[in-house]
Amino acid sequence: MFEALFKKEMRREIFYNALGYEEGLSLARLKFIEIVMAYNGADFEHFAGYIRCRVHYALYDAVKKAWEKQNTEASLPSADEEQASVFADNLIEREELAILLALALKKLTEKQRNIIKGMYFAGYSGKEIAAKYKITPAMVTKHHKQALKNLKAKIS
Repeated sequence: MFEALFKKEMRREIFYNALGYEEGLSLARLKFIEIVMAYNGADFEHFAGYIRCRVHYALYDAVKKAWEKQNTEASLPSADEEQASVFADNLIEREELAILLALALKKLTEKQRNIIKGMYFAGYSGKEIAAKYKITPAMVTKHHKQALKNLKAKIS
């Protein structure tokens, strides 16, 4: 029943390229089994939506770990001037993007900024953020959506 969901998630370019189709499907199936074993029925009204979100974020976490591993294992380019130039350009571009992101985050409200930092930089779930700031998960979702809307407007 959920096999179609796993295949749909693996058709996403980010997962397919980083994990490979079969590896990603195996990971999605394993996460599904873990979720079913731990599910108590009170977390969400709609089990299918709950599964979709959890599988998606499990695949995303695996991609993130693969990228981190790749970045730590990647060797520096050789002394070839062209490669060094490309490497320097990429480094400068990343620094510029980091500065732009920091400026955009400063323009958000404190709640929106905390939620974005918690979800994307610290890796907390919506429930964990709700508990941390003593607000409902629905408010976390509301602030998250508004923050993304504001960031998109600021960056565009």
